[in-house]
Amino acid sequence: MNAIAWTWVDLDTWVYDAIIGVKTHGAWERPDCCLGLGKPGERGTGPGLPPAPTDTRRNSCVGRARNTMQRMTHRERLLAACRGEPVDALPWAPRLELWHRANSLAGTLPAAVAGLTVDAIEAKLGLPRYAVVPDFQDLRSPEDEVDRCLGIWRLPAFVHQTDLVGVDREVVRDSGQTKVTYRTPVGSVSCAFEYSEEMKRGGVTIPWVREHLLTSVDDVTPLAYIYSHADVRLNEERFARWRSEIGEKGLAVGFALGFGSPMHLVLHDLATVETAFLLLHDHPDEMARLVEAIGVWLERVLAVSARSSADVVFWGGNYDAAITYPPFFLRHIAPWLARTAAVLHDHGKLLLTHADGENTGLTRYYQECGVDVADAVCPAPMTRLPLRQIAEDIPDVTIWGGIPSIALLPEAMPDEPFERLLDDTFALARGRHRFIVGVADAVPPGASWERLCRISERAAG
Repeated sequence: MNAIAWTWVDLDTWVYDAIIGVKTHGAWERPDCCLGLGKPGERGTGPGLPPAPTDTRRNSCVGRARNTMQRMTHRERLLAACRGEPVDALPWAPRLELWHRANSLAGTLPAAVAGLTVDAIEAKLGLPRYAVVPDFQDLRSPEDEVDRCLGIWRLPAFVHQTDLVGVDREVVRDSGQTKVTYRTPVGSVSCAFEYSEEMKRGGVTIPWVREHLLTSVDDVTPLAYIYSHADVRLNEERFARWRSEIGEKGLAVGFALGFGSPMHLVLHDLATVETAFLLLHDHPDEMARLVEAIGVWLERVLAVSARSSADVVFWGGNYDAAITYPPFFLRHIAPWLARTAAVLHDHGKLLLTHADGENTGLTRYYQECGVDVADAVCPAPMTRLPLRQIAEDIPDVTIWGGIPSIALLPEAMPDEPFERLLDDTFALARGRHRFIVGVADAVPPGASWERLCRISERAAG
């Protein structure tokens, strides 16, 4: 059968080998989750999809008196924009981490900021601290990333920590490569990942998977054991220290998962996309069992995330119309996003999802699932959807992004279209409460410092 072969290199970087046709088989998510959504523009509609409890989400500040002469802190401004409340100034919060890392290593930071940390550069530009997508190299020890191939990390920005139970792990490290073997009572699986000097120079923070855990149907049973037995607990002490460090300088988004559902994890981390779709087609019962086991772990992550102290929780990302195409998204991802939104809203929290890919045909589902913030929104000309169309599709969702990363590359976008893009973006953003200007997905390593400053000037004006 025809298939697709992709490899995720970073939460925000895909390298593909081929894009061909694909045939899928069935819908295998939790039976109590909705598989049908409502009409465009409706939130929380369709059989089994919970309505958006607006009184506990976005209106938590309603009725709270504010001295309108008192300037908001960065944190207050960002959180208000996420809730759809009025702000005293348009928030502008780009992700500089990858640009800074690559140029620091290359010795090519602009003279005006040479030797400065990311935090210092943000302060120089009058920006908030960016604290949405974590720095995946913010490691205490190699153990924090050792389960990267399982989609499991142990970082300060995470609101939970997962520990493997009943699993023996063998780790071999050599020249930037890590090979991990997991031995369970029902079989073993192995993987390998790499974090090379070339990746560091490119600003990439997530190691590349060289050998995936799920390569055949024989791997399903041990993987199902690993996920169904995994223990999940609050990471509150570490998260609280990180959030305190951010303070009022930015909005510390609590990270839960970089994928939206069990089947999305299979595509995102466990297998090549080609292997995932072939197994989905050829071995539906076995894949259903794996999805169910992963779902047990995700339920535990969700329960712990809802109890965390985060105001906004990051759940899911890297959706793309070519891979997580609309019918697939509707069957395998939307039910989990809707459930996550409902649980988080019941605990007074907001749901942020990382919508950095080609969103054609997908935006309506963010609205209908009850997503509060669509992060890293990337419009035309880098994708097919104009920003205005995206904004019309998700009127009740805060857009974080709006400026495609190629706009910061003069060789890709000359000055005149760059200025027109800023005119259009800021005109739209200033006419809507629900907007945080950012660069989608991140400020690229080759970005022009002058253009970064220009956007900052436009945001301040």
